[in-house]
Amino acid sequence: MSSLSELAVIDQTGDTKTMWDKDKPDEVKIAEKTFNKLKKKNYIAYKVKRNGDKGEIMNTFDPKAEKVIMVPPVVGG
Repeated sequence: MSSLSELAVIDQTGDTKTMWDKDKPDEVKIAEKTFNKLKKKNYIAYKVKRNGDKGEIMNTFDPKAEKVIMVPPVVGG
């Protein structure tokens, strides 16, 4: 089983992915930095399973997550 995880950012620019190996601290650090940068912009993060099981909202980075999807905040008007 692969230890690769994925952070997918879905916004107006498209779908950007950051991959990391849980066993490589440098890769985890890059993914966490991206996560934290987007959380400061009020992006919402969802931790999901690769098999499509329903996800849960994340407030802090989990390096063991299989997949994280981040979306910008919804604005109404």
